Amino acid sequence: NLQSVLTDIQHDHHDVILSTLHVHLDPHHCLEVLVLRGKANELKMIADRLIGTRGVKHGTFSATAEGHALG
Repeated sequence: NLQSVLTDIQHDHHDVILSTLHVHLDPHHCLEVLVLRGKANELKMIADRLIGTRGVKHGTFSATAEGHALG
C-alpha cells in the first residue's frame, strides 16, 4: 500500500516536517506536498526516499533559504 509506505517515511522524519497537503486529483491519483525545515542534505535524502518509493509517479525537490539568509 503506497500511502502506508509514504506515511511511515513521514513518521520517521516527523521532526523536520512542518506541514503536509494531500489532494485527491481523481479516483486513482493524489498530489502530496510536504513542507520541511532542516539541513539541506537531510531534506534532500528524505525527498529522494519519498520520490524513489515504488508507485510514486513523479516528484521534485525544491529548496530555499529562510529568514536572514533571504535578505
